[in-house]
Amino acid sequence: MSNSDSSISPSSSSPGGARAARRHSRSNRSRLVVGGAIALVVAAAVAAGLLTRGDGSSSSRSASSTTSPSTTGPSTTGPAVTTPPTAVPRSADPVVALAQQYDGRYAGTFTNTTFSITGPASLEIRVDPADSTATFDADFDGDIFGKGKSSLRRLSGSIKLSDPTAKTTKATKAFGSVTGRLGENLSIILTAADVPDDQVKNFEMVGRLRAGNTGFDATYTVGFRDGTTAVGTVTLNCDPAGTRPSEVVTICAASAGR
Repeated sequence: MSNSDSSISPSSSSPGGARAARRHSRSNRSRLVVGGAIALVVAAAVAAGLLTRGDGSSSSRSASSTTSPSTTGPSTTGPAVTTPPTAVPRSADPVVALAQQYDGRYAGTFTNTTFSITGPASLEIRVDPADSTATFDADFDGDIFGKGKSSLRRLSGSIKLSDPTAKTTKATKAFGSVTGRLGENLSIILTAADVPDDQVKNFEMVGRLRAGNTGFDATYTVGFRDGTTAVGTVTLNCDPAGTRPSEVVTICAASAGR
């Protein structure tokens, strides 16, 4: 063996040579372990680079989206704006314009004077200048007929104001078919010729504006199937809650000081 070889690999036959061989073997293993660890770190770094490069990966898009500036504009949320109701226009027809003063809600009582029975009553009148029509909804809570049957009954009808001779008919549950027409001095006449009741045959109510323009009064007649009759009255005052804006000053608006 040459001198150069002996300087690298001492003879294993001597104790010193054996120890040197073992140290050399452990050094080789350490280098392998360290080298493997470095290889793993490099592989991990490469993998991380693939995940963070702008190659269309989900991680790249996520990072981009979190750092992009917001494009949302300023908030437009604010307090709700309330639009005032539009006033009902005055009709060009003088008769309709005169009737518009009735527009409103009235509340009070009915009294069947024949049978001494009273109960709450209300009336809503709406005049539409566009088609020259007035509609009526009257509610009576109690025994308005006077035959012992207490119930909430609604009498509804309409009138064609542009034609005083015209008659309009409206179907109702409690009074049957109700015909509406104008009487003298703009009185309102609602007639139910065939009431769907086992004792009541017909009903008629005539309403007029109260003197002093403070309310609405009416009289009514009940015809029974046995040939007898009963009479009564309805007294109603303006209910400010039912007043709507109008170019015509209604009696209810005037009574409320509006």
